[in-house]
Amino acid sequence: MPIYAVTGASGQLGRLAVEQLLARGIPAPDVVALVRTPSKAADLAERGVQVRAADYAQPQTLSGALAGVDRLLLISSSEAGQRFAHHSNVIQAATTAGVSRIVYTSMLDAENSTNPLAGEHRATEQALRGAGVDYTVLRNGWYTETTPTSSASICPPRRSSARPAPARSQQPPDWNTPRPPRPHCCRTRQATGRTSSAAPPSI
Repeated sequence: MPIYAVTGASGQLGRLAVEQLLARGIPAPDVVALVRTPSKAADLAERGVQVRAADYAQPQTLSGALAGVDRLLLISSSEAGQRFAHHSNVIQAATTAGVSRIVYTSMLDAENSTNPLAGEHRATEQALRGAGVDYTVLRNGWYTETTPTSSASICPPRRSSARPAPARSQQPPDWNTPRPPRPHCCRTRQATGRTSSAAPPSI
């Protein structure tokens, strides 16, 4: 049975990813929650999840935290201007630890976007391509939870190319499926939502 690790596991998306893994029947001891402050994930530890201290900005914490991990969900750092350095630390530690697959939460249309945040995501995707491990890039859209509306239906702008915004629960943990055979081991997905946030999550 593979060992799964989630970075930022005490945050909103990270905690949701851990919960989805457990809901899919992954045994709690086979799930590793990587957090800066283990006390914030004490409830997960009580349920049998392995909680390990890991800080993107402190590389010395990462190799040990990733020991024995097979598949890693790398949730993007929240510190603009430091993201690429943080992600590089994790990717290097993951390859050293022998992680076989990394799933990374990038941003929508990262290769073409003029958003000032896109550059660090592009650089991270490039680092993954050169890391020598299987990877999946999830180019996530803007989450509906961060939009200024309480409506159950999210309407995208009136443009033919507009994509509906996803909820965090619609981000699929694309890592607990069997690894595809090479050369199809590495792929990029534009992860958008549905026209209604009331739709069931895509898992």
